[in-house]
Amino acid sequence: MFYIIVTIAAVLAAIGITFNYIAHLGTIVKIAREGEQEGMGVQAVMTRFFFATVLIEMIPIAIIIISFLLLDRPAEGIPTVPLVIILAAMIFGIIQVATRMKQDVPDEMKNQVRSFSLLSMQLITSVPIVAIIFMFI
Repeated sequence: MFYIIVTIAAVLAAIGITFNYIAHLGTIVKIAREGEQEGMGVQAVMTRFFFATVLIEMIPIAIIIISFLLLDRPAEGIPTVPLVIILAAMIFGIIQVATRMKQDVPDEMKNQVRSFSLLSMQLITSVPIVAIIFMFI
């Protein structure tokens, strides 16, 4: 049961942050092409992204820690299927970020989009890595 709960929490975090990234990147690209949107600049969009990411990550991390403390883990064997599912969610998020990072934006915004994408990639992989570590502790 422990492996199932941890796997679900890690997958939800990775996919949630991926879709959060996609939504906010669309706003950043729109700002780059048309200028400020509803009084928001790129920094405001990034702030909203990071705040939403904190909310998305908070629940899965709490679930992983609580399940680690309260549930018994099997004494033997490597959790192959949960590891494959978690790695698949990580790879899905990384592929989505890598394909969307190459957006057609003005040259002065390319560095901001690249740094935003690379930060998002790290955030997408953070909770699954924590889940994998907790599986082997």
